[in-house]
Amino acid sequence: MLAKSFYACLFSACLLGLSTMIQPVSAQLRPEFASPEVMMLGDSITEAGPWKTLFPKTRILNRGVPGYTTDHLLREMKATVALRPAKVFLMIGINDLLRGATVEYTFKQYTLIVEELQKNKITVVMQATLECSRPQCGSTVDNVKWLNQKLQAFAVARNIQWLDLNPGLTNDAQGLLPKYTWDGLHLSKAAYLYWAERLKSFVQ
Repeated sequence: MLAKSFYACLFSACLLGLSTMIQPVSAQLRPEFASPEVMMLGDSITEAGPWKTLFPKTRILNRGVPGYTTDHLLREMKATVALRPAKVFLMIGINDLLRGATVEYTFKQYTLIVEELQKNKITVVMQATLECSRPQCGSTVDNVKWLNQKLQAFAVARNIQWLDLNPGLTNDAQGLLPKYTWDGLHLSKAAYLYWAERLKSFVQ
C-alpha cells in the first residue's frame, strides 16, 4: 500500500512538472522579466551587446540571436510578442543580404516585423542595418545603404522612431571602420559604447 502511494505521488509530481514545461513562454518568465521596458531584437550584432551593464536601471531583454535573418524573427513573432515588451529596438537585415537576399525582399520582411509588433501595441524604434567593412563584404555595403534609404523613408512615412548608427561608425570608402569591428562585421567595445550613447535619449 505504501509503495502504491509513493508511485502515485511520483506520477502526480511528473504531471505537474510536465504541465510547467509546456506553459506559454510568457508564463515561464521570472517576475523581473515579465514585462521588459526594452527589448533589443536582432542578430549576433545585437546579441553581443552588454545591454544590462550599459543600462542597469532599465528592465532590458536581449533577444539577439547569432545568424538570424528577417525570416527567423517573423517565424518567432508569437514568442516575441508573448514577452510583452513596452519598446523594441529592432536591427536586422545584414545576414539576409550576405546570404543573397535582395534589398526589396529584406525591406519587405523588415517592415512586416515592424507591423506585427505595432499590431500588438509595442512601440518600435527602427534601427538602420549596420554596414560591414568593404574589404570583407564588398558590394554588400552598397546594398545596406540602399536598404537603409528605404527603411528610413518607411519610418518617416509611418512616424516611427528611427536610429542610424552608420554615420558615427562608417565612412563611404571603408564601410564599417576598423576601430569599431574585430572581423569586419561584428562590433568592438568602442562601437557598443557609441551605440549605448545614442540609445540613451530613446530609453530614458
